[in-house]
Amino acid sequence: MKQPLAVLAASALALSLVSGCASADVGYGYNYDAGADYAMSRHPNIEQASFHAQQAIDRMQAAQRANHYDMNGHAAHAIALLREAQSEMEASALTITR
Repeated sequence: MKQPLAVLAASALALSLVSGCASADVGYGYNYDAGADYAMSRHPNIEQASFHAQQAIDRMQAAQRANHYDMNGHAAHAIALLREAQSEMEASALTITR
């Protein structure tokens, strides 16, 4: 009985580490755009909205972990929509900066 529980615990730990690394790398990985950073810094309202969207993503990921990822895909969908919103915020900041 202990072995399946250990496997489950190890899997949960690995998944939380991977998802934590993925959220920590948002904006600074492969697709990093210094121009977008500059544009966001020129528009503090958009920058704050993006910051709050990231906080919402972080909290949704915490909720997923707390509920053992048993949310029927709704949390993952919400996270995807928040990331899409962040992308649109960045695009709007770039558009009005140029």
